Amino acid sequence: MVFYCDRQSNHLISSISVLAITIGLVAGQSASEKSLAQTSTTPPPTGVLSINGAGASTVNTLFVGTGTTAPFSPQNSWFNFYGVGNPPSLNDPAGATNGPVNSAVTFRYASVGSGAGLTAFFSQTVPPASPGPTILPPVSFAASDDPLAGTQVEQVVTTGSGKPNSGKAIQVPVVGVGITLSYNRTGLTIPAAGLRLSRNTYCGILNGSITNWNDSRIRTDNGGAVIAANLPIRVVRRSDSSGSTFVLSTHLNTACQTAATSGLQTTSVWNRGVGSVSTSGTVPPTPPANTVVWPASFLSASGGGAVATTISSTTGAIGYVDSATRLARSLPAALLRNKAGTYVGPTTAGIQGALSGGTIVTYGAAPANRLVRIDNLADPAPSTAYPISTASYLLFYDRYADTTIATNIRAFINWALGGTPTSSPTADSIAIARGYAPLPAAIKTQSRNVVNTFVNTTSP
Repeated sequence: MVFYCDRQSNHLISSISVLAITIGLVAGQSASEKSLAQTSTTPPPTGVLSINGAGASTVNTLFVGTGTTAPFSPQNSWFNFYGVGNPPSLNDPAGATNGPVNSAVTFRYASVGSGAGLTAFFSQTVPPASPGPTILPPVSFAASDDPLAGTQVEQVVTTGSGKPNSGKAIQVPVVGVGITLSYNRTGLTIPAAGLRLSRNTYCGILNGSITNWNDSRIRTDNGGAVIAANLPIRVVRRSDSSGSTFVLSTHLNTACQTAATSGLQTTSVWNRGVGSVSTSGTVPPTPPANTVVWPASFLSASGGGAVATTISSTTGAIGYVDSATRLARSLPAALLRNKAGTYVGPTTAGIQGALSGGTIVTYGAAPANRLVRIDNLADPAPSTAYPISTASYLLFYDRYADTTIATNIRAFINWALGGTPTSSPTADSIAIARGYAPLPAAIKTQSRNVVNTFVNTTSP
């Protein structure tokens, strides 16, 4: 049996019932990954304002921190360094090392996935406590790896009793992230320079046509080295509504389309659809719109953390996880051949190389241009680019009932994307240490300008 689901940004916003599908991704995260989000309903300290949001799991490491040891512990995550930690013990009492930059605010974040975060944002309804995590009301922001576009630009939030925010969405990119092909080293002989995968090879692996680590194409990519004499490849994919799946499949649909234009063997051509929800089964002649149909032999897990866990515990495994999760879990990742023919890994420099080739696009009735996204990232052209790179986005409202919330959101964005006020460590250094890539200066400026102009208490 084959199950099909639609891409979240097209349908989840208008259908709260889909929330139950997406929110299940947190079940695959470890206790340490969920610890901060699960305490997000605890009352803030007296005199501290709680600003609450939900969304993509890819930014959970950056926003609230994961694990127990530096640099991945909750200390010095963006939210727990800028504001009062959750719990406050995450801040250095002297304020010298671990913040807070702003002692009057605490940011709470429920890592429930892009689809569930957008649903919570547009309905102004906090995610349910079970399976959780959830946040305190009201919802003040969302995070997504699959930015709004098209008809969604003019989507108006639900208003009513207990829903104090209104108007239309503000959307800005805040940080770059890579989608890695991470693998289990057990039984593999990896060259000193790392595992290299050409387009012909990684397209074939993810299409299901390359099934063993002894495949001649893998040997050719690595200078003739025998990576394994005979070891089946076990691909691990996401089973939940995921921006990571959307980013990956968009790239594959561009880079692996035809043998004529890509120089690929016909068996490596991507024909399994584009979307943010993973499905399994036999590929029909034309996959349903906004879906990915994975081979039934692939393993699946809900959430990036669970995919990483499955890779770590499965001999021969390879799967896609974001660059921050890969780093936090100490998983090796392949160097991928980009459009320019260069092998590049999912490093900060590689992700920034991809972002440098992106194009800033704004949406919204002029002169508002309330939504910003970075286009031309499906197959970036720069020789330094890591080929599967994207940006993560924050969404705000253009009208807040509470002036203090709007003021503190603007202050946070100016710190995160502009370094004002200055701090040590900086927002950029925190992001780099956790496997992300700071945005190019021009994109940071665009994001700050949009937030400073439109995040306020009256409609633009």
